[in-house]
Amino acid sequence: MKIGSLIGIALLAGAVSAVLLPQMAELEAAQHREAGGLETTFAGRMNLNDDNLVDVLAALPLTLPVDSAAWNGRVLSLDLKVTGNDHEPRELYGNMAEAITFAFQETGNVGQLLLRVIAEDKWLGSRRLLLAGDIRRGEWSSRLTEELRQAGNHPLPDTLKTGLRISESELWNQQFIHP
Repeated sequence: MKIGSLIGIALLAGAVSAVLLPQMAELEAAQHREAGGLETTFAGRMNLNDDNLVDVLAALPLTLPVDSAAWNGRVLSLDLKVTGNDHEPRELYGNMAEAITFAFQETGNVGQLLLRVIAEDKWLGSRRLLLAGDIRRGEWSSRLTEELRQAGNHPLPDTLKTGLRISESELWNQQFIHP
């Protein structure tokens, strides 16, 4: 083969892959939705933006205060604050479930929720991470949120931690799971 033919074939293969790869990614996402993921039809849902972020988050039925929040593109970052020792895992899981429900069922434009539960010690002025989740709309299902709500005061099963990408800190395990 001549070098010109090889270059032409390489360019054609590059162009074909540029067209097919996004379609294959959408096909994979569609298969995930059929297997229990959330449909991505957003009619009637609110769109989150910088102008309504504070008001919308203030209206959420959370028992933990929102410590910080940020909106960047399709990513909502949310920190919930725990102060004192009078909280149980079921309350924290419930607050996480409320935030997840809001992000993916009540809005149409949140693609990813970065959720953290932070412990604040007022006496020492320190903050420490308890739980963190990196929840993505394309991998999320309402079944996972319901499992989180029903977890009670027990450790989270690995399937739930994997599905919602939840990480637990050593402090979480020492103070809340295995006191």
